[in-house]
Amino acid sequence: MAGGNIKRNYIYNVSFQIFSLLTPLITTPYVSRVLGADGVGTYSYIHSIATYFALFAALGLSSYGLREVSRVRDNPRRASRLFYELTIIRLVTTLLSFLAYFVFVVATGSDLKLYLATSFVILTVGADCTWFFQAMENFKSLVIRNFLVKFISIACIFLFVRTADDLIVYTVIQTGSIFLSNLVLFPQLKKWLVRVSWRRLRFARHLKETLVYFVPTIATSVYTVLDRTMIGVITQDMTENGFYEQAHKIVNILMTVITSLNVVVGVRTSYLFGQNKEEEIRGHIRDTFRFMYMISFPMCAGLIACADLFAPEFFGVEYTAVAPMLKLFAPLLFIIGTSNVLGTLYLTPSGQRARSNRAIIAGACTNLVLNLLLIPRFGGIGAVVASVLAELVISGLYLRFSHAFISAWQLLGMALRYAAFAGVMFIPTYLVGQVLPDRATTILVQIGAGAVAYALLLILCRDPAWLACKGILDKKIKRSKTE
Repeated sequence: MAGGNIKRNYIYNVSFQIFSLLTPLITTPYVSRVLGADGVGTYSYIHSIATYFALFAALGLSSYGLREVSRVRDNPRRASRLFYELTIIRLVTTLLSFLAYFVFVVATGSDLKLYLATSFVILTVGADCTWFFQAMENFKSLVIRNFLVKFISIACIFLFVRTADDLIVYTVIQTGSIFLSNLVLFPQLKKWLVRVSWRRLRFARHLKETLVYFVPTIATSVYTVLDRTMIGVITQDMTENGFYEQAHKIVNILMTVITSLNVVVGVRTSYLFGQNKEEEIRGHIRDTFRFMYMISFPMCAGLIACADLFAPEFFGVEYTAVAPMLKLFAPLLFIIGTSNVLGTLYLTPSGQRARSNRAIIAGACTNLVLNLLLIPRFGGIGAVVASVLAELVISGLYLRFSHAFISAWQLLGMALRYAAFAGVMFIPTYLVGQVLPDRATTILVQIGAGAVAYALLLILCRDPAWLACKGILDKKIKRSKTE
């Protein structure tokens, strides 16, 4: 019924994730100047409120559905039955969450128009079927269907968001485009679903399992969403929230490239666990770690080296305070990369979600306590430090829980290798920024200098990940010449 080449699906998934982030990447320099830090911070704060209700609507159904459908994807009837059961549950929870959100907005006397414009965040949960396509390893459909929607949303922002008073318009475009990008995928489902008897649908059997996924989702929100809420509530400064939002956005864009392979390989390892092919799974995990570290460490070093010039050039001179946040956020690229690989490729597919939940809850508690201590004194900077330390706790516990299956010392050896390469790369990247004048072209020269230095190190040391990538490219070139 489904299946595919991991490398091809990785390319599709990276493309899909990049398209999902294409709007903020292209429009951020424009929007940050038009709406200002206060407008960006207001959007971030209200979006964080709506996200809580969306979390209750989702109930962890996407992660649970991805795992369950990937295990039975060779059986069209069982896969279809799972889809219908989980989708109906999702629609009910979305409706209940939306009603609760509406009551909250009215009861608190908040800006009704702006909050309702943000409600698409909740409605998107009911329209989400991307998890089913991922379970089927059909990433191509996701890319094709979403590209047009993203392109339209970018055009709409430049056409209709002209002043700081257009915050509601911007909110509708941002949240509504995601809702639409999910909705347009539904016609594609007919290629994968078969008719099932509605009388045979069973919903109660999923509730306990979805709660296992829901607990870490709530815990994760403490350090991915609550930061924005607490900055707004504690500091009462939407500008500070705007700085934090922009720094977090850049890190998320880079993180997407790093973690995209995990989604593809995670689906495959779920299938392999069902076949008891442990050695093949270990091979996938080692290769994924090697590739993840190869790209995450230079990204971290490059972000630190370029932050002082990048922040005012990309966002505007009003956003110089974003630079120190970017530097402190940078280690998250390999810290979250580590926990994401272990969680997606080992703990979740092997049915150890309860163990990973304990790590996530520990990280959430760490983040909450540190937020309460640091935000009142340091504002957004305090929230950044709290997030990094919380993620470090999670990654450490994930390594401990996975040590019997994959050696933590082996992973540390990989990490130190690429950290050393990135440290050498940092030197020319940073020096270029100190010598050349402060302008956008200098950032490009910095990136180029760093990329050349890093590539030379990989080539001279005959790095295994580099040789693997080179082998794939050589095969592609050879195949294209013979065709």
